[in-house]
Amino acid sequence: MTKLFTRQGDEFTGTIETNDAGKAVRFVSVACDRCRVINGQRLWVMGTENGRPYSKTGFQCWTCNNTGVRGTRQERLFTESELARANKTAATRATRKADADRAAREQIEATRAAKDSEFRAACGEFIAKLATLNGEFWDGFRESFLSRAVAPTERQIALVDAEVAKRAANAASAHIAAVGDKVTLTITVERIVVLQSQIYGTNYITIGRTAEGCVVTYKGRVDLGGVGDTSTVKATVCAHTVYNGVAQTGIQRPKLVEEVLG
Repeated sequence: MTKLFTRQGDEFTGTIETNDAGKAVRFVSVACDRCRVINGQRLWVMGTENGRPYSKTGFQCWTCNNTGVRGTRQERLFTESELARANKTAATRATRKADADRAAREQIEATRAAKDSEFRAACGEFIAKLATLNGEFWDGFRESFLSRAVAPTERQIALVDAEVAKRAANAASAHIAAVGDKVTLTITVERIVVLQSQIYGTNYITIGRTAEGCVVTYKGRVDLGGVGDTSTVKATVCAHTVYNGVAQTGIQRPKLVEEVLG
């Protein structure tokens, strides 16, 4: 008697039947997917909780009439030579699919690389500026920008240009004169920090910059103008400090000079 095998390669020893085409088949029970045995009783399942089926109705399963078997399906049985051919065909099909999938991935990667190359060429100047900016915010900004591969907006360009200019100015900052010296400085105000105190009232830290790029700070109540205003003052240098790598010159007792000295 010719040996027959399942598609998985197991030898079949049960009852052999034939399909309409005269091929050997077996019938396999299909388990019902709508009920489960819960606490020793087969019930219609409503869903799962914590990975376990539950039934709050107590209904029996109408799909399988509580047999647990939904129906049967045919499965081909193969002779040894038929199984070998089926395995060979399946292997060939799998190889072709793998080759097609690999070719598709390579095409996608080539398209992505070409798009990225085109994007970097078109935005090279902006990307080069971004590369000079470090820090948590700018690292995240650069990563997001490069991953989206979309041309920068006017707002993004202005933001980066302003930061590059600011860092260039900070790099040029140097301490002015010596502590205790009296100086006359023309300062453009960049920032004003308001300090509130129940004991001393309101105080201000004014941060400005000279035309040479030197950072000047003043803590007190003298009005040196608003952000963006430029004024000339006479003051005494009271401190030389470094903040975030930027040299800062602290002044005290500033007095506004009405006319900018030539």
